[in-house]
Amino acid sequence: MQSIRNIPRAAWYVLIHAVLFGLGISFFDVLFNFYLVSRGFGTELAGILSTTMRLAGLVVGVPVGVLIDRYGARRSLAAGIVFYAVTLAWQLYAPSVVWIIVTQFLNGCFLAIAMTAIMPLLTATTHDEAQRGFIFGLNEASISVGLIGGIVAGLMPSVLAPLLQVDPQSMPAYRSAMLIGVGLFFVSVIPILLVRVTEHHEEHVRDAEANAGTPQLRRHFLLYGLPNLLMGLGGGAIIPFQSLLLRNQFGLPDYRVGVVISFAELAIGAGALLSGHFLAKKRLRFWVAFLRAMAGPGVLLILAPWQALSIVGYLWRAFALGMAVTLSDLQIMRYVKPKQRGVAMSMITIMWSAGWGSASLLSGFVQPVYGFAPLVWFAGVAYISAGIAAWRIFNDEL
Repeated sequence: MQSIRNIPRAAWYVLIHAVLFGLGISFFDVLFNFYLVSRGFGTELAGILSTTMRLAGLVVGVPVGVLIDRYGARRSLAAGIVFYAVTLAWQLYAPSVVWIIVTQFLNGCFLAIAMTAIMPLLTATTHDEAQRGFIFGLNEASISVGLIGGIVAGLMPSVLAPLLQVDPQSMPAYRSAMLIGVGLFFVSVIPILLVRVTEHHEEHVRDAEANAGTPQLRRHFLLYGLPNLLMGLGGGAIIPFQSLLLRNQFGLPDYRVGVVISFAELAIGAGALLSGHFLAKKRLRFWVAFLRAMAGPGVLLILAPWQALSIVGYLWRAFALGMAVTLSDLQIMRYVKPKQRGVAMSMITIMWSAGWGSASLLSGFVQPVYGFAPLVWFAGVAYISAGIAAWRIFNDEL
């Protein structure tokens, strides 16, 4: 409780933003693939769209990092969220596949700005090094609000359908529900506008001392991004299609799909909070590598012949990655200079986007022919490889 009371007000604003943003994202996580199916599109388009978004991240990655370092994380984050919400709203009314894909590229550009800016902003609002891990954990844990958003999203088409006089699994019902998510994105900008960041001399001293002993991170951002590339390959193979996986593999109705995805988000949040509180102060190298690798067995359990055990594996993966991502962000922010944080995060995001985009594109074409089984095996191997890579790249205990 003392740790929570000591969180700076500016950091609280960022965390409130993350909660609102997580609620909005949950609507699209649960419903967007169903929306595409309701318009008559197959899984190939879902794969193309996921790849298009990650390709956008690759294209704008380095310029985004430079923009954030030059103009500030706060302004960059607010602008990125506003434009992201606008393009998402337009995409729901896009008249053709071409426009859907073009809009998805714009979505990826603006989301890259928002996702890259949030960690430098949260770092700048937190001046107590001992407390930073806990706050990073709270930020990642904010995604657990998807437990509420996912359940509401799964139910919302059925609630709106009678008002619209349409079928609950029709395109108008799904689109109207996702517009609620768009509204939450706009609301999430308000807390960011309230953030006031002042640079502290003490932080510059700490960062200078930390960077003095870690030239590897200064020179090899791309090398550090290799584990993220592998993580992107694992996630991109199955996560863009998780709603279809849960519905087709287990025969779950929409509202139960929303519940399962929501509990996965809760698992991510719980893992992030626990790792930030208990594991952030020492042995980062070990925990980052170990937790990345442990996501692999969780993914493979999805293929278990018992539905309950499969869902346990699905949640296990989420819990392990929630812990790993929090510690990985803390690791890179601790050892990168303040004026390099935007570029550092953008380079790491580029590697993750490259893996995610290529795997999701492949997955969209593999599923109709071979189903999800080979993709689950691919994802499990990728996560285990990411853990090994993280251990080898950081050959000093951090």
